[in-house]
Amino acid sequence: MIQFHDFGIDVQTYAERGKENDFPDVNQCPHCLSRRPLHRHGYYQRYALTAEGEYRLWIVRYRCRECLKTVSVLPSFLLPYVQYTLSVIWQAVKAWLETPRRGAKTKQVGFPTKGVILFYVRRFFRNLPRLHHVAARRWRIIGPVGNARTERAVWWMQLLEGRGVGSIIQDLWANERWHLFAD
Repeated sequence: MIQFHDFGIDVQTYAERGKENDFPDVNQCPHCLSRRPLHRHGYYQRYALTAEGEYRLWIVRYRCRECLKTVSVLPSFLLPYVQYTLSVIWQAVKAWLETPRRGAKTKQVGFPTKGVILFYVRRFFRNLPRLHHVAARRWRIIGPVGNARTERAVWWMQLLEGRGVGSIIQDLWANERWHLFAD
């Protein structure tokens, strides 16, 4: 299982600190709900891709002493199972959706590639109905229904930015087990 933690630092600082980051204590197992502190079980590496470069990061793992299941603590600037950072994906998708002639702006950006941007735009479009449902049920927010898909997507992006994209994604992952760019 994956939990998020805001380390209060950027991806470069996190990468430089490596295993010396200030990793949180996990005092309750999300699997069995045991209140016994979880044991630090080791680390694994993963990549984070930004416009500034590629970073190799250490992700800490914990293991519950009761149910023996593991929990990974992911920095809040990452998404589960995705190499690009949240800010890279968000800015690229936002630029793509808000640009009248979509191809014009992406040719100037160069990172991520047009194919990668389209990949995440399609995922965002595919997740709009689910987002609409969850927002109505959990937050009492009813988004636009009859507008064109791109207009709805831009509306949701603006709303989510106003409420904090990172915290919304963390909430969706913790309570719904998916995020805006998940498959």
